[in-house]
Amino acid sequence: MQASAQKFAPLRLELPSDATSIKRARDAVAELAEQVGAPARDVKLAVSEAVSNSIIHGFRDGGEGVICVTAGLERGRLLVEVADDGVGMKPNLDSPGLGVGISLITALATDVRFDSTEDGLTVSMSFDARDGSG
Repeated sequence: MQASAQKFAPLRLELPSDATSIKRARDAVAELAEQVGAPARDVKLAVSEAVSNSIIHGFRDGGEGVICVTAGLERGRLLVEVADDGVGMKPNLDSPGLGVGISLITALATDVRFDSTEDGLTVSMSFDARDGSG
């Protein structure tokens, strides 16, 4: 099992809190998802939503920050984390979105966890993968 997990290099991106980061994160994690046999379409959509939410809600006042995206294979699952150093998960009545991002992410991923502090938000997601499960 260890050798199988090592053939897929873990992914780590540090991205600016702007719209160009959505595609960069989505494409990079989708490529890894395809390599490990995780549902690339679901992964792409969930990562897009998580990064979009970071930009729209975490940096809602136009502030700049960093969005860190990590992904790797562990015990037959693709683990993906999207973390920002924004304001955390707080209600945003001025949001231009439809408010379906969290519901969509939870529907697409096998497991999801949201950890919010005043130092930012971390969305941890996992997706079943065919390769690397032993």
